[in-house]
Amino acid sequence: SVVVCNLDGRILLYNNRARLQFKALSDAPTAAGGGEIIGLGRSIYVVFERSLIVHALESIQERIRRQSAQPVANFVTTTRAGQLLRALMTPVRAAEGGESADEAGSGPELHGFVLMLDNITREFEQDSARDALLHAFTEGTRGSLGNLQAAVEMLEMPDIDAEMRERFQTVIRDEVHQMGARVQELATRGAQDLRTRWPLEDMLGA
Repeated sequence: SVVVCNLDGRILLYNNRARLQFKALSDAPTAAGGGEIIGLGRSIYVVFERSLIVHALESIQERIRRQSAQPVANFVTTTRAGQLLRALMTPVRAAEGGESADEAGSGPELHGFVLMLDNITREFEQDSARDALLHAFTEGTRGSLGNLQAAVEMLEMPDIDAEMRERFQTVIRDEVHQMGARVQELATRGAQDLRTRWPLEDMLGA
């Protein structure tokens, strides 16, 4: 969803997807849901803490001063309803060569900003479930490997009797079976979501 704001944080424009998204985030009755959050002239600070927007704008202005090819900023925040939103902020600037320019002379003056928003709550929950699955797999495998190592070391003893040998062979078979089952569970439950992706984005420490 896309929301366009001036530097004071007043909403100047938004698309239908933004309206639907904010309606889903609203805790107001259905008929008015989202209307108290988004609307022309309303403040974006109803959704985002002012410090987040200020920090993102400062980051963009710094990138503009450095003449970055892509002066954008990213951050993640939570809504009042506990949803996670990822935001991409891009600047709205005066036309090149126009009358409006910043005092430092480093480029066109910043007139406002565009926010492109994505609800990543479900993605975060899926990542958390994946992490829990990987943790369980790692801990279970560590225990199985310890048992396998102990059993192999006992089988290497020259004076081990037949009954004890059979017992340790059973341990090895059982542990290998359990490890195979864990691998299968990991492959089945995580096949769609096991991808190495660790984006780093700004977020309030609190």
